[in-house]
Amino acid sequence: MNKKFGMILALFGAMAFYGSNSALSSPAEPNSIADYIKLKREREAQAKAKAAPAAKITQSKEKGKRVVAKAPATKKAAAKQQRVSKKSASHKRPVVQAKARIKTTVVNETIASVDTMTTGSIASAGASAIGGTKYSTIINSYAASYGVPVALANAVIRVESNYQPNMTGSAGEIGLMQIKYETARGLGYTGTRQALYNPEENIRWGMKYLAGAHKLGNGTTCGTILRYNAGHGATRMNPVSANYCAKVKLEMASN
Repeated sequence: MNKKFGMILALFGAMAFYGSNSALSSPAEPNSIADYIKLKREREAQAKAKAAPAAKITQSKEKGKRVVAKAPATKKAAAKQQRVSKKSASHKRPVVQAKARIKTTVVNETIASVDTMTTGSIASAGASAIGGTKYSTIINSYAASYGVPVALANAVIRVESNYQPNMTGSAGEIGLMQIKYETARGLGYTGTRQALYNPEENIRWGMKYLAGAHKLGNGTTCGTILRYNAGHGATRMNPVSANYCAKVKLEMASN
């Protein structure tokens, strides 16, 4: 009997102890309105503290998505700009500037200096019979001396200056045969430019140059005229020299 009573007391004691521990472990219930408000605020603060990290993570993820979304747009814009640049470049046409080139060939000959300068401009039509007679002695003498046909020599003088000894060409050509001062000096002339207007001096050096052209042109009329008009180094006929040759042939045929 005593043992049973002791066990019952022990059981009640354990229950009392367990109840007191539960009371200690559980949060205290509010006993007034002020305690209730305070407890509510504490719970709201705890809830906000727990929600803040989650909101930051969500916001960071959304920001990352926006950055990733912007990248393709930027890439697309760069590709579009590149296409526009290529299209603009394809529409540009290169400007080609044509340059006139004269093919020249140096041929072995006895003249010390090969002239690359042209002779004077072609004189207007209308030969002067008086001029031809006046200078015929000088022309015949130097033509024979240098081996130039007299008919060719007279035709060249007639086309070049129409027997006008004081004529000056547009490029500075001088006198009856419209020889340039630099060309005459290349052939050995040592006088002044003004002295080259003298008919005998002019015919002497002009005939020497014509003789070189005649030799380089193998004695042909147009071959001679090409080299007299375009320079001793010329090998290809051009429109100006072709027109010149036609006039010379006409003059030679009329005499």
